Amino acid sequence: MTQANHVFIITLSIIAIGFLLKKYGFVTEKDGKTISKFLMHTTFPALMIVSTARVKLDPELFLIPLFCIGFCGIMLSLAWFWFSNYSTDLRGVLTMGAGTANVGLFGFPIIEGLFGKEALVYAVMFDIGNTIIAFGVVYPIGRYFASGGQAGLDWKPILKRVFSLPPFLGLIIGLSINIFSLPLPTLAFDALDVLAKGNKPLVLLLMGVYLSFALDKNQLKAISKVLFIRYSVGLTMVAVLYFFLPADSLMRSVLIMCVLLPLGMTILPFSDEMNFDSRIAGTLLNISLLISFVLMWVMVLGLGLM
Repeated sequence: MTQANHVFIITLSIIAIGFLLKKYGFVTEKDGKTISKFLMHTTFPALMIVSTARVKLDPELFLIPLFCIGFCGIMLSLAWFWFSNYSTDLRGVLTMGAGTANVGLFGFPIIEGLFGKEALVYAVMFDIGNTIIAFGVVYPIGRYFASGGQAGLDWKPILKRVFSLPPFLGLIIGLSINIFSLPLPTLAFDALDVLAKGNKPLVLLLMGVYLSFALDKNQLKAISKVLFIRYSVGLTMVAVLYFFLPADSLMRSVLIMCVLLPLGMTILPFSDEMNFDSRIAGTLLNISLLISFVLMWVMVLGLGLM
């Protein structure tokens, strides 16, 4: 419990630093676009390789990515139809926001602190499904709305772009190393691990840079709808997991934490690339961060998961 509080306080502190740096003119939201590009091409792919290259992959664990894909698919479907009356740009950022979870940055440290390192294998497998959704579904959806929502959208360049995204390539590389037992020198792994550890502070600083509550009522109402989708589906999944998986299952406890995680941080660099309103993305992320921490903590105590 102390470890989770420790992680949360540090997270909020780094976000606050990013916000203060912007408030006092040291950085601007325009600078945030440069940070986003840096993340997409360095720390994000390094994190994916490190997270998947050496974890033990038992066959039954591959059901977890399928569960995650179904979970995210439900939220994306609800968002797709619920936001149909919004402008294409607003619909794009809101739909992308509903579709993924922040597993690697927010989830990993809290799950490890609560349940130990042995629990991370379940979180990593959930993140595999989450990453497939983020770069294989959410990104194309964003491109679709960025093009104006044209029915005749050409999928060939989108798929080409998806398979050239550094984080997606990082996932493929990490899984290939793991599944085919490919050699990865210790020095190379350690270098990637150092780079991956830089992802968290940079993303959190970026969240602070984009933090803004100066949104009109229509946008705030739209944001509340994304959060309603996220947590109504998440809490429904908590009930399903709690009653249908064994009570002493570590996997059950980890998955309950995963379905309550904040919105995925990839919405920030995606929004930048597609020229959506990054302030909306930043506000969504920060509000969901607070809601998720409270809900996760209530579930740990209320359901006796530890």
